[in-house]
Amino acid sequence: MAFALRGRGQGAWLAERVDGVLRDLPLDGLEPLLAARDRRTRRAAYRAATAGGLLSVSRLITAAMKDDDLPIRSLCARGAVQAATGPAELRGLLVSRTALVRAEALQAVTAVGDLGAAEAALPDRHPLVRAIAQAALRRGGVDPAEAYRLRARREAPAPGVIAGLGETGGVEDAGLVRRWLAHPRARGRVEAVRALRRLGVTRSAELVPLLRDESGAVTRQVVAALRHDLPALDPEMLEALLRPGNAPHIRFAGYRLLVAGNAWQRLVTNLRLIDDPNDRLRGSARADLTAWLNRQAATTYHGPSRDRAAELDTLIERARPILGEDKVRLLRFHAGLPHQAAL
Repeated sequence: MAFALRGRGQGAWLAERVDGVLRDLPLDGLEPLLAARDRRTRRAAYRAATAGGLLSVSRLITAAMKDDDLPIRSLCARGAVQAATGPAELRGLLVSRTALVRAEALQAVTAVGDLGAAEAALPDRHPLVRAIAQAALRRGGVDPAEAYRLRARREAPAPGVIAGLGETGGVEDAGLVRRWLAHPRARGRVEAVRALRRLGVTRSAELVPLLRDESGAVTRQVVAALRHDLPALDPEMLEALLRPGNAPHIRFAGYRLLVAGNAWQRLVTNLRLIDDPNDRLRGSARADLTAWLNRQAATTYHGPSRDRAAELDTLIERARPILGEDKVRLLRFHAGLPHQAAL
């Protein structure tokens, strides 16, 4: 109850009092709390036990590997690193499912010059662990980029290899990275797009086909890359992505790129989707229309072309029952369209 009330205005004192009591308990007194179902209670018990040095290294490692609470796993990993008498005791933590635990263990193991552990961790899926491995290799006189290049030349390298090459390589590695835009795993394709962005060598022509990738994670990365090259994109191609027969994530990729263009393309796109059957697209279109009216409309100083104005006129009137009279009036005003009363 004390920990549940900690966030209340007058609740902190009780939790602090309980924390103080726990710090004075022997291990026998803490044992029931270390196994409590309530995570807040277990956290407090582990904080007290680790601060008092009451837990063995093996027990700390077990909790760091198996407890279902991330703060406890991280706390016990730090405790195990501090309590261990040698890096060999920490090797089991290097395969933890938690990146912070792997990072704590790798930092301790590589601090004594274990380059083998660092090289094994180069393709880790988390950037923090990769960064620790890369730094350890550099201290040992090894270029991590070259290690990544060797691995990236193999068939279907781990996604972390592609990510690491993007982090440590240079523009000369772009060709090797581009090869893995066709990686058999979606995560590999994601990391290939990210790596090209980091290296500053993205080409819209090679990324556009990935807008129709079967993975939403891939299309999100492609959209992030292509937003910086919008003038090179064909609006008709983007509009084709919005067709109802496409997968929802493909349609949303087209939407994000279309609304990132000029103000009138943004409005037309939103108005077309204002009654779309897809909840996400419909909600995004309505919210973006409101945001434009509230924040950008007053600073849009150029008007639409004649064809675009005619299209806006039709779409605004079609959307009148959904938008309401006030928004319709504002949209027509900012688009330079004559006022048209509701029928």
